[in-house]
Amino acid sequence: MKAWVCDRYTIPYEMEFRDMPVPVPGPGEVQIAVHVTAIAFGETVILEGHYQVKPPLPYIVGNECSGVVMSVGPNVTGFSKGDRVVVVGFTLAGGALAEVMCAPQDHVFKFPDNLSFEEAAVVPINYYTSYISLLRRGMLQPGETLVVHGACGGVGLAGVQLGKYLGARVIATGSSDEKLAVVKALGADHVVNTRGDLREELKALTGGRGADVFLDPVGGDMFDISMRAIAPGGRILVVGATSGRYGTPRTNIMLVKNISVIGVDGGKYRAQAGTHDMIEVLDIVGTGAVRPYYGASFSLDQADEAFASLAERSFVGKCILVNPSPRA
Repeated sequence: MKAWVCDRYTIPYEMEFRDMPVPVPGPGEVQIAVHVTAIAFGETVILEGHYQVKPPLPYIVGNECSGVVMSVGPNVTGFSKGDRVVVVGFTLAGGALAEVMCAPQDHVFKFPDNLSFEEAAVVPINYYTSYISLLRRGMLQPGETLVVHGACGGVGLAGVQLGKYLGARVIATGSSDEKLAVVKALGADHVVNTRGDLREELKALTGGRGADVFLDPVGGDMFDISMRAIAPGGRILVVGATSGRYGTPRTNIMLVKNISVIGVDGGKYRAQAGTHDMIEVLDIVGTGAVRPYYGASFSLDQADEAFASLAERSFVGKCILVNPSPRA
């Protein structure tokens, strides 16, 4: 089979599209013919060797995809040949940017019939992460004001859509008016360009009170502004630092405003709480109330171009790669 493979972690990252043995499912594993793979910024962090976990080499790139079950290993229950499924790489072991992958059965989920393979591939990491961030860790309540930083990216856009689903008033931030127009069309109540005075605009939109919850995959200056534009009792959800710098919590502000800074690691949360939240996310998109969105699509053999587009942030939402000749 063909797969995108990394043989060493280095900067700039390196990967090669080449033949690899077709993986055979072991005990508790499901073998999947990959139809569509989704990629995210975090994948480049893995390839550069900067992520907290370094998967064994050679590393087949990719940690989320949609496809069809080809076969199952011993002790697998609940899956049969022909099932349409998505894979969530909770442990970031890779394997999804290939024609065939094997995954532990508790990383594999059937997806609703109303979703295409393209839409289903977008759901696993970003929508799951946003859901547990907002509902489980942030305890977002209907009627609260939610600010989503980096709303034009994959996690951010998912946060906007799920925030509206959960009944919040959603303010989306980003640096491109053109992209923010797309985000507003997908559900944001207000959009704010970060090239202006973001703190003052957020205060104006909240009547000077500040926002109740911030979903922050950006970090850096966005986190620092959040500390100054948060309502008493508010929560800042730290999902990542795509800006390249993590923010520094101001304990004096945390004390005076009685606020919380909460870290969110989807993989670790799943290990503690199980997989029911992923099932809930798929149930939500199955109703049509939230429609998974992707802003860029490439062929499986175009991963170099796809990652370049990702680095340039040239699209809204998620980037997908489509296998033109799936094996099942």
